[in-house]
Amino acid sequence: MDNNIGNANMDVVNLRDLLIRYLKKWYWFLLAIIIAFILAFFYLKSTDVKYNIQTTIMLRNDDNTSGGDQMAMLESLGLFNASKSLEDEIQVINSHKIIGQAIDSLELQTEYYEKDGLKYVEKYANLPIKLVIPPYYTDTLKRKIQIYLKEKGGSYIVKFKYGNFRQTYKLSNIQEPFKTPAGELKFQVIKASKEYKKYKILVYPMKNLVASYSSKIQAGAVNKLSTNTIKISMVESNVKKAEDFLNKLVELYNLDAISDKNLIATNTARFLTDRLALITQELFTVESDVEKYKKSNSITDISSEASIYLQSSSEYGKKIADLETQLKLIQYIDGYIKNDKNQYSLIPANIGIEDQGLVSLIQTYNTAILDRMRLVKTSNENNPALIDLEEQIKALRSNIISSVNNVKSGLVISKNDVTRREMEFNSRIRAVPTQERQFLEIKRQQEIKQNLYLFLSQKREENALALASTAPAARTIDKAYASLAPVSPKKMMIYLVALILGLLVPFLIIYLRDLINNKIEDAKEFQKIVKAPYLGNICISREAERVVVEEGKVTPIVEMFRLIRTNLQFMTASKKSPAILVTSTISGEGKSFISINLAMSFALMKKKVILVGMDIRNPMLGEYMHIPKKNGLTVYLSDDSYQVNDIIMPSGFHNYLDVIPAGPVPPNPSELLMSSRLDELMEELRKEYDYIIVDSAPIGMVSDTYLLSRVVDNSVFVARQDYTPNDSCQLINDIYEEKRLNDMGVVLNGTPATSSYGYGYGYGYGSDYRRKQSQKAAPKITFGDKVNDLFYKIFKK
Repeated sequence: MDNNIGNANMDVVNLRDLLIRYLKKWYWFLLAIIIAFILAFFYLKSTDVKYNIQTTIMLRNDDNTSGGDQMAMLESLGLFNASKSLEDEIQVINSHKIIGQAIDSLELQTEYYEKDGLKYVEKYANLPIKLVIPPYYTDTLKRKIQIYLKEKGGSYIVKFKYGNFRQTYKLSNIQEPFKTPAGELKFQVIKASKEYKKYKILVYPMKNLVASYSSKIQAGAVNKLSTNTIKISMVESNVKKAEDFLNKLVELYNLDAISDKNLIATNTARFLTDRLALITQELFTVESDVEKYKKSNSITDISSEASIYLQSSSEYGKKIADLETQLKLIQYIDGYIKNDKNQYSLIPANIGIEDQGLVSLIQTYNTAILDRMRLVKTSNENNPALIDLEEQIKALRSNIISSVNNVKSGLVISKNDVTRREMEFNSRIRAVPTQERQFLEIKRQQEIKQNLYLFLSQKREENALALASTAPAARTIDKAYASLAPVSPKKMMIYLVALILGLLVPFLIIYLRDLINNKIEDAKEFQKIVKAPYLGNICISREAERVVVEEGKVTPIVEMFRLIRTNLQFMTASKKSPAILVTSTISGEGKSFISINLAMSFALMKKKVILVGMDIRNPMLGEYMHIPKKNGLTVYLSDDSYQVNDIIMPSGFHNYLDVIPAGPVPPNPSELLMSSRLDELMEELRKEYDYIIVDSAPIGMVSDTYLLSRVVDNSVFVARQDYTPNDSCQLINDIYEEKRLNDMGVVLNGTPATSSYGYGYGYGYGSDYRRKQSQKAAPKITFGDKVNDLFYKIFKK
């Protein structure tokens, strides 16, 4: 259980450290959020506001025939899905034919935009100008045309873009034509204006525009339970244009559906008109024959004694007339359906055929033909549904031909039987005068023609009534209207995304930078990795002078050096005149800077301190402390005539601090450091000084520092935050574990101004004088530093 508590505390600490690390870069997040909000603002200003425009229609159910009853029965049994018809109507609404007709009717091939702030706003009506293009121009157009028009100095500048072609025209008169690779164009002034704004005009190829509108339209059932109500919608910035387009789309859909419904009635009317014209001529001929026969034979009445026979003969004559009428109709249907020209044409219906089986087959055939006509409009020849439907039509045609033959055979048999019976009565009335018999034959022909004429006239009127009373296929429930609120862009969503990106982008940048960073990141990480005693850390100095530790100065960096000095006193408490070596892994980690200020820190204790520059390959100590380089350690080691006092120089910064510079760079640095004169020098210095601070070469670059281990008591290994590679920590551990350097401790240089030990900017000894001196000597504090300190104090608690 204790382990669990420890792990939980460790997670909290790690999370807190991670949060502090990111909060130190708070200004990154603030800047990113500001930039993201500015971009979001300009995006909203330059983006069109779009609304959802929709209309709702209800399909009419006009199927009241027995076929409709059978369909309802199949639906109730679950053998047929009524939504199939709904889906078919949706396909018709979204067909390229209907959409193209709507675009043509509203002249939407050309779009006009007016410059308004950062964006172009589409104008649909009340335009001052119009681009004049030839008829059917967009049908042959291959690419979109872009035209930018503006007035400048009394002239009109026209920028024309067509594919890769770019051209600028300067027109003195706005109605002046100009020639382009896409043809000659010109503007027509609709409303005269003293000043024309900047316009953008787009002309689309018809095919591309139809495809674009087809992708914009969303048509579907209002809900899952609805089988005959369709909602049609689209998202557009110009509300009026979208409303007109949807209303026109519904109107054209109804006209197309009415045309389909009237196709059977139109064909039937044509057939009836043709037959009536023929029957009228025949009836006129027969009636003329009757008139001539009566005149020539002076016939006024039929003999009463033959009335009974004549009555019976007349009844059979009527039957024969009816049978002949049916035979003629059957023969016409037979000839019509066998004609190859009528392969996919509708068969005239309701013309008086009495055989109900044949009538039902004709109705089924006509329904299949209409389905094929509709499917051809919205698909190609290879559509499986179209192929199946054509096979069905072929089978129905064969059935009709077979049924016609059967009906014809039955009528012939019936006619022969009635004729035979009629002949029996005729044999009985042969005694009737020849004139009267001949008159009866002519009269019978007249009755046949007259009955057929009356019958066809009645059917023509019925068909005309049906044609005139055809209702639209759909009823508009709601005309096109726009949503109250825009669907895009959504301001709150855009600003929320901007806020998220403003937080996410800096986070990712910091995370990726940390991910690829192979440098020591902070003091806590350094302490976890390094096994040697941790003496303290030194914050970044913003002063130009290298010597930052001075008498009476209580800035954070001075307090950090005092802390390191205290820790070193604990380590050297049992040693007299200890020699402390300061080294690092590579150059640039602040080794000389720490050596100088650590020596100053000991000097402030009124202890005699000497700073020895033993980095003889790249000596920087003399330059930092403004000491001449002509004399120094290398001169002493290479020339036996030099004494110790010859190379000791006052530091110039404190009376208790002396310096031995490295001197000129020798050709044999390693050999000089192995000289016994170095051991003699250190023995002499131990007699005169309380502390000896040795500034050595970086240990990761040369082996000189290992040679100095024999003459020093303690070692301070310097690393630098965000500079020293992490791999160097393993080298530090190896040196510490193998005791290559005596009594080693580590210091981390270059940490933030607020140290992990909580030394603030005003920490001192309580006197006003101290605080004033601290403020004078303190580095310049930025606003970011103050905020970082505040965050640190908050999360430290």
